[in-house]
Amino acid sequence: MIKNKILMSSVAIVCLIAVVYFTFNEPTENKEELILYTMNDVNDSGSQVIQQMDSNIIDVSLEELTLGDPNAPITIIEYASMTCSHCAEFHNKTYPDLKKNHIDTGEVKFIFREFPLDKLAMATSMLARCVDNEISMAFIEILFKNRDRWISENALNELKNFSKQAGLDSNEFDACLNNQQLLDDLIAGKEKAIEDYKINSTPSFIINGEVVSGNKPYSFFKSKIEEILAKYKGA
Repeated sequence: MIKNKILMSSVAIVCLIAVVYFTFNEPTENKEELILYTMNDVNDSGSQVIQQMDSNIIDVSLEELTLGDPNAPITIIEYASMTCSHCAEFHNKTYPDLKKNHIDTGEVKFIFREFPLDKLAMATSMLARCVDNEISMAFIEILFKNRDRWISENALNELKNFSKQAGLDSNEFDACLNNQQLLDDLIAGKEKAIEDYKINSTPSFIINGEVVSGNKPYSFFKSKIEEILAKYKGA
């Protein structure tokens, strides 16, 4: 009887050790790395599967995407996701007037920052960083204007076509989507936005330090800018 108890205790101990070992030593997987290869459930309009590509490296820069006078009295930071319909609406309807009347006139420095909400948004953000820095913002505007074309079952081919027009050949396109450092940097930028400003939706704006959530009409920005300028000129 005593021998049976000892045997059962030994078996129980072995089983416990096995459970602990396999719990803490099971293979881990980079949860974000899958974005490079699979984009099924990337948006509410369709899905796209990207097969694993060659792991070539393409040099990119995560310099701030900035327009306007660096010394402008007003700084507007936009956090946007490329697949966000409200972000597209802002860029297609509000941003042109904002740029013409306030950015180009030296009143506003505008900074665009990525806040990808899904895999397809991350992939397009990566591509925008892989094209020449001087045309990154123009590339982003083109993608927002043609959103219905690449948010589709044919997303990969459409993005390849747009990227080719922006100067990326097929090899560079593949290398861009396999650039782990770029992916990590974009993820870090998103995490910093959450930490610094509690960003949790897009578009979100930081207007001279004030957080404004959601898409707003041009009249809203115009009013805010005039209010700040009045204080600035009266100081």
